[in-house]
Amino acid sequence: MIKSYLKTAWRSLKRNKLFSGLNIFGLAIGMAGAILIAILLQHMLSYDRFHKQEDQLFMISNRDKLGGDLYTWRYTPKILGSTLASERPEIQNWTRSRTGQSFLFTVGDQKIQNKNGNYVDPGFFKMFSFPMVTGGPNKDWDAGTGIILASSFAKALFGRTDVVGQTIKLDTSSLVTVSGVIKDMPENTDLKSDYLLSWAYANRFGEVDSSWGNNSVQTYVKLQKGTNLSAFNQAIRDVTKSHRDDITTEIYAEPLKNVFLYSEQHNGKFDSGRIVVVRCLAVIGFLLLLIACINFMNLSTAQSERRAREVGVKKVIGASRIRLIAQFLIESVLLSLFAFIIALGIVLLVLPAFGNLVETKLSWHFGWTGWLIALAVMVITGLIAGSYPAFYLSSFAPVKVLKGSFVRMGGKISARSVLVVLQFTVAIILILTTIMITQDIRYVQNRDTGYNQSELVFSSLNGNLRKNYPALKNELLSSGAITSMSRNMSPITQRFSDGWGMTWPGSNKADEKTDFVRYSSDADMVKTMGMHLVKGRDIDIYKYPGDSTAMMLTQSAVKAMRLKNPIGAIVGDNDTKWHVVGVIDDFIIEQPFDKIQPMVIEGPDSWYSTIHYRLNPAHSVEQNLATIKQVFDKYNMDYPFEYHFADDTYATKFKENKKLGQLSMLFAGLTIFISCLGLFGLITYMAETKTKEIGVRKVLGASVAGIIGLLSKGFVKLIIISFVIAVPIAYYIMHRWLSASTYSISVQWWWFVITILIAVIIAILTVSFQAMKAARVSPVKSLKTE
Repeated sequence: MIKSYLKTAWRSLKRNKLFSGLNIFGLAIGMAGAILIAILLQHMLSYDRFHKQEDQLFMISNRDKLGGDLYTWRYTPKILGSTLASERPEIQNWTRSRTGQSFLFTVGDQKIQNKNGNYVDPGFFKMFSFPMVTGGPNKDWDAGTGIILASSFAKALFGRTDVVGQTIKLDTSSLVTVSGVIKDMPENTDLKSDYLLSWAYANRFGEVDSSWGNNSVQTYVKLQKGTNLSAFNQAIRDVTKSHRDDITTEIYAEPLKNVFLYSEQHNGKFDSGRIVVVRCLAVIGFLLLLIACINFMNLSTAQSERRAREVGVKKVIGASRIRLIAQFLIESVLLSLFAFIIALGIVLLVLPAFGNLVETKLSWHFGWTGWLIALAVMVITGLIAGSYPAFYLSSFAPVKVLKGSFVRMGGKISARSVLVVLQFTVAIILILTTIMITQDIRYVQNRDTGYNQSELVFSSLNGNLRKNYPALKNELLSSGAITSMSRNMSPITQRFSDGWGMTWPGSNKADEKTDFVRYSSDADMVKTMGMHLVKGRDIDIYKYPGDSTAMMLTQSAVKAMRLKNPIGAIVGDNDTKWHVVGVIDDFIIEQPFDKIQPMVIEGPDSWYSTIHYRLNPAHSVEQNLATIKQVFDKYNMDYPFEYHFADDTYATKFKENKKLGQLSMLFAGLTIFISCLGLFGLITYMAETKTKEIGVRKVLGASVAGIIGLLSKGFVKLIIISFVIAVPIAYYIMHRWLSASTYSISVQWWWFVITILIAVIIAILTVSFQAMKAARVSPVKSLKTE
């Protein structure tokens, strides 16, 4: 029986090559898009889920009210991990992690600058599933005189991986011994590192672990299996309060597997971020398959007159409706199989380009489970796509179809029109949301950053630059390549530190829980960054020796401190009394979509890690950089000259949003393309059913343009109906999306005008081709059977 159905289905496909080809192609495009989305989602959902006992791994986060709003951040005091581990028996292992500095690694004549490393504790190797190739953490590593390298980095330095016991010079003087080589960490982890140093190494150079007021590290714990998370979170809050009773921060543990997906916080909870991309892509993938199925239905029913007599003859000779339905469903599944095979070829062909688009290394490794799911989806897609044509065609009355009239038993319905409306409703929603995402990104990109990004460049303060900085600065200024220069805690686009516990004139106990972003400067920060000085002056530790304890405040910090006369005010922070010398406008150092936090700029020499300098606009960028390189090489000859433009670095903050916008645009385009195939099928169906009507109209003098209008106007009406349905749905989605950000654009009326114009123009172009073809058919040919 099945064999007979397959033979019949195959013959039918061969007889209707054009429509079969369109059906297969439409389904293949939809399936390929859905598979690409599935591969990307698999990658995103797999982040840090490959560790053994991953359900027992947690990250410690902070939550507190700042200026009346609830905020959450994933940085903690360095002392927190060891304190919790010593007092909470639920903790089996723990580790801190912080990005390492940009070291110059020297092995013989080989020199490599690398900043992709982390300071970690011994528990790191017991908690996470990063296998060692050779060696491992030993006494040298524990003491801060050893280092662990990723295998690819070991090969880059030594040309091999069996390098345990070899010596590496870090920067210009520090020697470390290779304690072990670890297998390269996969792409789907937030902990990826080229090298790992112990915190003992950092402590050798003045790092302090005892402060509770400096949130600068990430803390991870492995809990005993079955630990009650709510009870544990309450217990660790009690621990922190027992060590510092003025702490109001709510410390809590969150599953490690959620950290990558839930990357943005609102109202004190990490409930947004990449998970929004995952949900959006999952919906888009489903809609792509749905539209491909609708396209299949429309193209199949467009063949209804050709297949009506086949159905009539089979019914006359005894075929039951069940057998006919089975035949059409098997035919649909066979088409779906062909489409699936083609879709796999498309995926293999475009996967590298798709990976480049989303800036992610993607590979297809579903395993047996994944393949079974893919095959099940293929069969289900075929059944769903073929269900309506199967029931529709099998319902034809044999007497009527054999007389030349193929009216379905039960009367005329407009199901095909409904399907077209559904297709274009989805397409219009995707077009609108794509416009919204791109316009919102553009709006936030144009937001005032509080400093001048143009020709602002920064480099790491490494090697001999610290001791040679005064000479370096003087020579660069004298060269004319730069107009100003400043040393700072971090790049202007990146926050390194924040903390609470500060005091100021008029502050109370409750004020000490206000969290301030910390930044530092030696001199000329306002001039170099192109900031606006509201009151007072810039910090200058060279002109004013007392400025080693000077502080500048942003406008938000002045507001948070309620200072009417901030200049000269004394602010206590980390056992130091800072005197305020200036006030500057707020500037964006974190995410441009979020509310700006209050910030203090301080002047201690030990906090500098970055040099900012403004290029001289009188010369070309290339000429300036060539001059700067010569000066840097002179004073820091062991280190390669590296630089970063502030505007390029700032642009990376929009990476996730741009990625979603590009994906939305891509799949909106695919949706429109597949929908147009459905329109093509429907106009073909109409042209077949109206052949005699068109012939009569031409005999009576109708023009080609009039006939094209006759066939096209119904589709324009369908597009308008789709638009009317899509507008409130799209408005709701866009309003929800935009309201999630503190800074976002409002919904604009012209988005809707552009969208309806795009939809109508595309529909008219698609329909006109087949309508023109039908209108040019000779009436003699159309009416020859009359």
